[in-house]
Amino acid sequence: MRKFTCLSAALVAAFSFGLVACGDDAAPGDTSPDTTPDTTPDTTETAGETTPDTTPDVTETETVTDPCIPNPCTAKAPTCSAAGAVVSYGTGTCAAGECTYAETTTACTGADVCSGGACVAGGDACDYAFDERVSYVTHIAVGNQGTGTPAPDECCFDYTGEGKVDNSLGDLLKTAGALLNLDVNSTIAEQIASGGLTLLLETKGVEDITNDSTVSIAGFYGQDGDADAANNAAGTSTFTVDPTSFQSGTSTPLIGFPGAKITNGTLTAGPDLFRLSLPIVGAQLDIAVSLTKIEGKVAVGPNGKGLTMGADNELGAKLGGVIKRTDLYSALNAFVATCTCVKFTNAADTELIGADGQCNAATTTDCGEADGAACKQLPPLCGTLLAFIDSDVDTSCWDSGDFVEGDCSGTKDAISVGVWVKATSGTIDGVLECSP
Repeated sequence: MRKFTCLSAALVAAFSFGLVACGDDAAPGDTSPDTTPDTTPDTTETAGETTPDTTPDVTETETVTDPCIPNPCTAKAPTCSAAGAVVSYGTGTCAAGECTYAETTTACTGADVCSGGACVAGGDACDYAFDERVSYVTHIAVGNQGTGTPAPDECCFDYTGEGKVDNSLGDLLKTAGALLNLDVNSTIAEQIASGGLTLLLETKGVEDITNDSTVSIAGFYGQDGDADAANNAAGTSTFTVDPTSFQSGTSTPLIGFPGAKITNGTLTAGPDLFRLSLPIVGAQLDIAVSLTKIEGKVAVGPNGKGLTMGADNELGAKLGGVIKRTDLYSALNAFVATCTCVKFTNAADTELIGADGQCNAATTTDCGEADGAACKQLPPLCGTLLAFIDSDVDTSCWDSGDFVEGDCSGTKDAISVGVWVKATSGTIDGVLECSP
């Protein structure tokens, strides 16, 4: 089953935008200092001056930038070691543009296993008990696109403490759409309508849909139970969940908000961290989304159990988060490591993006059908892609889910994202490939 999400479509568009820029060899924004002496006489007269100025202009000098200021070695997301332990990384030490990270290894205890950089309960996805309150997502739209949406469509949360919403990726897509005649939101809508994108949100622990402080949310990818996507928006359809919606080797969903609540009919959750498995250029990319938040009105849907979301707002409920550059780099590196055809020019290089945040040269001349298009396209597009992704959030300003002004590192290390979401009720009847 092929899966799409609002974030994956957004990143695909970013790749497309980079491809256009890659073909532009001109340098209209070249600001390199002009160190060639100006020997053309200056015949412009000034007050009291009648002699032409023939002195060469050699006042411009080249400025050398220290690649370690500001420190590019922000903390990396935790990973899992080959032995199944959690490996954590603090802020790295920078020297000549190269980053060195101190590692802390923590073994998981009992029946817990390391998955996605954390110790979680081991288990089988087939044993997961689904709640009856399930929402089927009928609408996903990246904010800040303007066309096709009522004004204002800015979305969704303030991650910089400046009193306005942040959506760096949305702004990039708006520019890309104007240049490439690209409409990301229309593409997402087509995927939902055809059944190519089936996103389900489960709300557990809801006893009072008006006020309830003990709610948790889990997200799943799935497929329509009756193979007729046209009736899904009616709110009475049944769905089956894809097992890749769970962390590997566990019964823990990839998407989860354990601390959600409903206040005066409005569901809120986060900030929290969850992991998404996104299809990028025809391949799966596992990426962490930090400081993720949800906010929207809820009500009981047509099937009498699942919840509708965002129905009171023409645009929908808010869903926002940030993608740290280091998490994006780790996800890209992990994917490229699966490409057998990618060969690094420097034998000492083992990753597409180095610790200094720069792309390492690689060849992809022997990529075959088994590797897929992404293995061939990512290495040559790497530098262009990174250049067009504009970090706008300093995640060090956040402490325990709250923005703390003045307590920041000064380095913007993440990309803000905001999307609008609507959902109706639905039912989940189990996990694909699991026996009834």
